[in-house]
Amino acid sequence: MKIVKLIIRQAEVSKEFPEGMRLSLKDDASIIDALNAADQLIKEKCNRFSMRGYTSLLQMVYHPSEDRFYNQVAVQGYTKSNTFLNIRENPRKTLPNETIIILVSEGGRAPDWEEPVK
Repeated sequence: MKIVKLIIRQAEVSKEFPEGMRLSLKDDASIIDALNAADQLIKEKCNRFSMRGYTSLLQMVYHPSEDRFYNQVAVQGYTKSNTFLNIRENPRKTLPNETIIILVSEGGRAPDWEEPVK
């Protein structure tokens, strides 16, 4: 098992998890697995996903059929030793233990806004 810290910069989620989420994941987990685990924590604490029009954090930030993040989503990953991880370009990449992920649901390349797949 590994520990990943996920910090979500989105008003409704940040309000419920101001210090981020400390997730315990399988050794081969990727950011997709971390987002699924975050969705479970959100649903446990809030009984539902708090953003209108979305059923989950994963749906809000990730294009499933193209296996990529939406253009408006900013995502950064860092190891404990502060090494940058290019998880945006490879969302299936196995995360090292003690990775820190910062996710901004409406950051990045906002002029290239995409409507999330329902």
